[in-house]
Amino acid sequence: MASQRFFRPWGFILPGIVLGIITLVVPIVMGFRYSLHRIRLYRLSDQVFVGFQNYMRLFDDPLFMMSVRVTFWFTIGCTILAVVFGLAIAAVMSTRGIRGTGAARFYMAFYLVPFVATQVVVGMLGRLYIWEPEYGMINWIMGLVGMDPVGWLISADTALLATTITNSWRLVPLALLVFYAALATIPDAIVESAEVDGASALTIFFRIKLPMIRFHISFVTLIILTSAFREFDLVYALSGLGPGRSTNVMSMLVYHMGLSTANIGLANAISFIMFGMVAVLAVVYIKAAKLSEMRE
Repeated sequence: MASQRFFRPWGFILPGIVLGIITLVVPIVMGFRYSLHRIRLYRLSDQVFVGFQNYMRLFDDPLFMMSVRVTFWFTIGCTILAVVFGLAIAAVMSTRGIRGTGAARFYMAFYLVPFVATQVVVGMLGRLYIWEPEYGMINWIMGLVGMDPVGWLISADTALLATTITNSWRLVPLALLVFYAALATIPDAIVESAEVDGASALTIFFRIKLPMIRFHISFVTLIILTSAFREFDLVYALSGLGPGRSTNVMSMLVYHMGLSTANIGLANAISFIMFGMVAVLAVVYIKAAKLSEMRE
């Protein structure tokens, strides 16, 4: 009887475990194995074991190092813009007099549009309607104030900036939802007490509200950081590799190596380097956040 109580729960979760092994563990093991071989896409049976030679080759490749730099600036830019704008909009939407009104609900639904749309759709919208040199929205606004149009996606100086802003626009609703829910749970009595003591709106936000939602800020920052780091669909649809490979993030390089040049070994090596970088980044960020909380 006791053995039945022990084994019965495993019968319910066993299908999920098997599915996870098939869809996650097996591809990861195979990918790591491929990264240690010289292997071509159209000759998978012709494999030569090279050890960590693919990894060493990548760190000597200026194209790979350039993609690391591009990915770094793209990730940092997306994270800062998405968190800052999401927090600013949530702060306004959660204030008394605005929170819960019909206008607030309308704008919340409006802000969610880029988040619920697929990355490819957002990328195509950005390329055809927002950053298009002749009739795009940004250049149209610039023309209204007497500024010359800019070839945002055809210039190596501006392509990464346009791509970063577009991806941040897609990620802002995620930050907005979490921050709005967090700010809405702060009791009005705390805010009213601060107002009675003469605290300004900015003081209340930075000295009272912000410390109370720092866990949510850490959570959203980590999610957006990892999402931007591995972004592919939007970059591919919006700018591709970009002029002069200015938007050649690491996920784009994996695609280029694996499908365009058919070098499966190098493509998998880049993928595992990305996996390691994300894992280290996440662990360091979580440890730093915990240390910060302990000091406070």
